[in-house]
Amino acid sequence: MTLWHAVIAVLINLLWGSMFIAAVIGLREFPPILFTGIRFGLLAVLLFGFLRVGRPLMAPLFRIGLVMGAGMYLTLYLSVALADNTASIAVFSKLEVPFALLLGVILLGERMGLARIAGVCIAMIGAAIITFDPAALDDLPALFWMAVSCGFSAYGFIQIRRLGKIHPFSIVAWVSVVSAPVLLLTSLIFESGHLEVIQNATWSGWLALVYTAVMSSVVANSGLYFLLQRYPVNLVTPFGLLSPIFAVIGGILFLDDVLTLGLIFGGSLILFGVAWINRRTTAPDDESLRAES
Repeated sequence: MTLWHAVIAVLINLLWGSMFIAAVIGLREFPPILFTGIRFGLLAVLLFGFLRVGRPLMAPLFRIGLVMGAGMYLTLYLSVALADNTASIAVFSKLEVPFALLLGVILLGERMGLARIAGVCIAMIGAAIITFDPAALDDLPALFWMAVSCGFSAYGFIQIRRLGKIHPFSIVAWVSVVSAPVLLLTSLIFESGHLEVIQNATWSGWLALVYTAVMSSVVANSGLYFLLQRYPVNLVTPFGLLSPIFAVIGGILFLDDVLTLGLIFGGSLILFGVAWINRRTTAPDDESLRAES
């Protein structure tokens, strides 16, 4: 990989990591369901041109839209809204990799060798250490919803893999068009004060919302797609371990997050387990379809 392309890979993960910081800022002004619904409404407008797909793909994409939008991203932002320490949930988000591997075995009958089993076990031990860290007790609801988000994410990736070759923006466009009305209607039912929230939202709140949509789902995804067209997946995916590291650094610098020994040790185990799994993964589909949030 050239130096310039390596810089692009690092910047992509900087965008994904900084998404957590932007989400915290935005969710201080918007309730989580409304935030997620507006986010996908914006993406639906921006990516409307990518909705055109073959008729056989429409029904699967509709189901994926519900799983990834109303499922994965909603629970992701619920987790961010509930978290006191953004660093813990950012590292926790990497559990989507072992979750996807386990669901591949359960739903697709894929084989998982001893090396991958070891990677899954290491990641799960790291997650348990973070969960039972005394400093993270207040964040247990946030960690729970992040684990649920990882489950939706893993299941969504399994369904995406069944689609075959399709442009990542077409998937993001369908997720956005399907989930935006569902989320906005759900927000009307379960959340209140929408007009006041929109009228009182500051420019920083709106900028944070737009940032999570455009920079994460559009710009970062474009960069990743650009790299995967030029390099093998096992050269590109290891850079993905940088995104939670950037999120942790950003949380400490801008959100006064606390970095405990439990988080350092548990997070290191999660990242090591994921790296171990990725080292033996050659299929590009899962990672090329990420839209970290």
